Amino acid sequence: MKYIKKFVESPSVNIIIGIILLLTGLSEAWETLSEDIMNGNFGAHHGVIIFGLFKVLESLSDMFEGLEHLTKE
Repeated sequence: MKYIKKFVESPSVNIIIGIILLLTGLSEAWETLSEDIMNGNFGAHHGVIIFGLFKVLESLSDMFEGLEHLTKE
């Protein structure tokens, strides 16, 4: 169980998952993205894009925090 938690909380794994979510959401919505936003026509793929983006940002934040912690020591 300890290994699963370590794997799930890994910034490297989370950034990969975030990028995959972001890319799959964008590939689904690419052709109609601007029209959907202008018309308020939101679907699940838009949520996947937002979730993926925040996952990537969260992982980058964790990585930079770790680097900052390493440079202080």
